[in-house]
Amino acid sequence: MQTQNTPLSANTKAMPKNIIAQFNPDALLGAAKQIPIGDDIIDFRGYFNVENYSANQFIYRSNDEAGKIYLLQRGRVRLMRDFSDGCQAVTGFLRAGDLFGELSLDESLPVGETALCATSCEVWVMTNGALRSLMETRPSLAIDLLRIQSERLRKARRRINRLTFSDVPARLAATLIELGNDLGEPCAHRGQTDLRGVTQQDLADLCGASRSFVSTLINEMKRDGYLGHVGRTLCLRDIDGLRALAADAALG
Repeated sequence: MQTQNTPLSANTKAMPKNIIAQFNPDALLGAAKQIPIGDDIIDFRGYFNVENYSANQFIYRSNDEAGKIYLLQRGRVRLMRDFSDGCQAVTGFLRAGDLFGELSLDESLPVGETALCATSCEVWVMTNGALRSLMETRPSLAIDLLRIQSERLRKARRRINRLTFSDVPARLAATLIELGNDLGEPCAHRGQTDLRGVTQQDLADLCGASRSFVSTLINEMKRDGYLGHVGRTLCLRDIDGLRALAADAALG
């Protein structure tokens, strides 16, 4: 991991009204970490440390000391939970623009998940102390953070509902659609969406099923035209069909 220290600076320009809304990596002006706000150029480097990671490096592990939040500027991250038997399970993926880490202001609580880089990543890191300072001067930041937490809770509830009320084919179809919405790229292989870097074990973890059963279901979906693949890239070829499969299987 390479770290570029950029401590909070009193000379940095005022932050824009809606901070999180401006964290769009596509809008950033090169490596300078600047963003246009009206006629001004706002420099965000004074509020973050910039950390660079290689693929398969840990950003943090479960039970590490909390006290930081992270903004993924480039790359993709797996979030995982540890179990008492030593096993780990993937609980979600992060893409560029996602804010993660323990957003709780109680620094005595340990981190409850593991963040592992699926690709090389650039991460901006802010301490909870810096976050508190910003929230005191920019109350709109608290609203943005609440929106982020609310969306996380909605995703968690959807996943719990699938695990509780749907069978595995429905869970797999719904998970593929959700990943396609979150991580999908335009497909160059006669499909609609490509899912790069998502393994069958990832899908099994997210669906709460065995890898062998998920592998069987994926092969059936390929046979029926819902999915395809080129190399290790999984292609969603019939998203409407996957939606119908999710609904039909849930009701079946």
